[in-house]
Amino acid sequence: MVKGADTQYYLGIEATGRTVALLSDAEGNLLGRGLAPQPSIYSVVGLERCSQALWTAIVAAFEVAGFNTRDLALADAVLPEVTVICVAMSGVERPKDEAAVKRIIANFNLTRRGQPNIIATSDARGVLLAGSASGFGIAVLGGESGLAYAQAPDGRSARAGGWSYLLGDEGSAQYIGLKAVRGVLQAADGRGPETTLTDLIAQEWKLPPNRPDVLAEYVYKLATAPGTGGNKAQVEDTIENYKRALATLAPLVERSAAKGDRVAQQILELVAENLAQAVRAAMTRTELWEQFQALYSHDATTRGVTTGNLGRRSSSYELSGKAGHRVVESIALPLALYGGVINSSAGELRRRLCQRLPQCGEPILVTEPAQGALNLARQYQPKAEEEIN
Repeated sequence: MVKGADTQYYLGIEATGRTVALLSDAEGNLLGRGLAPQPSIYSVVGLERCSQALWTAIVAAFEVAGFNTRDLALADAVLPEVTVICVAMSGVERPKDEAAVKRIIANFNLTRRGQPNIIATSDARGVLLAGSASGFGIAVLGGESGLAYAQAPDGRSARAGGWSYLLGDEGSAQYIGLKAVRGVLQAADGRGPETTLTDLIAQEWKLPPNRPDVLAEYVYKLATAPGTGGNKAQVEDTIENYKRALATLAPLVERSAAKGDRVAQQILELVAENLAQAVRAAMTRTELWEQFQALYSHDATTRGVTTGNLGRRSSSYELSGKAGHRVVESIALPLALYGGVINSSAGELRRRLCQRLPQCGEPILVTEPAQGALNLARQYQPKAEEEIN
């Protein structure tokens, strides 16, 4: 679907364990979706591999939109100019991270003004913007990482959790898998209750049943086996292989919990509480709930309740204000969820988390964080005084 020469193009990119680029016009019509299965987190894979994955996804999006990128390359031509590009990348929390990502994108020479037309933000913000059209609320990631992100109406934001597999991804699939292995080993020792996870993990990893020594040895081999590449890349690949292998056990925990396995249920209760604590911490640091209540009370008492893009609950509560004392329908904080575990069809972790978040409405299950990045790109107005770094 190649458009005219006057078409304004926008790119929204998810840069996590996979790389997804969405291409749209100014009206938000989706023109192309490009996928690079490789991770593109620059702090994990390095600048070169990050750049390769981002470029692969971008080119693929233009190809889906109808551009023959091979012919363009042969003719020494370039891709069409992009008005704004937004990259939502895991680990982008500091100005130096944003600057590094902007430089990578600027080197593609896709935007007229360079870096001022490029946004680099966190993957969590991309999730929130994909699930909350108001732009504020809560995002919870429960998959490759485990963290909470809050954005308040005044623009303040905070993240809690997600400090990597070594320091605190207590809501991630890898963490759930590790807890499952520990539960099996404790059961074998007689330090914990018997669990169906013993047989399920052995089947998943094709190990002999009831051999805790073999299970422990296998996990250590995962953590030390060399990956592909060399030097830093080899270490990174080994870590990712270890995390991915443990993450494959998370669905087993969900299924076992649904069938009443005590160990699996305890794991999910712990993980749900970890994520809920992260949500509360992020909300406290941004004063999200206080701002939300003030905003809602103002709407309710001066103009009548306007639900807009806010989460809705079926219950009611009372408001007092200049318009008098009346009962109105309760409005709840937007809650966006993303990740293979938290958005699983079994829903065991999701249910436990939502029970712990009474301020939040029905969760929006986000499947395409790149859409949040695209939304931000289309809303972005570069400042005239911005300069290329």
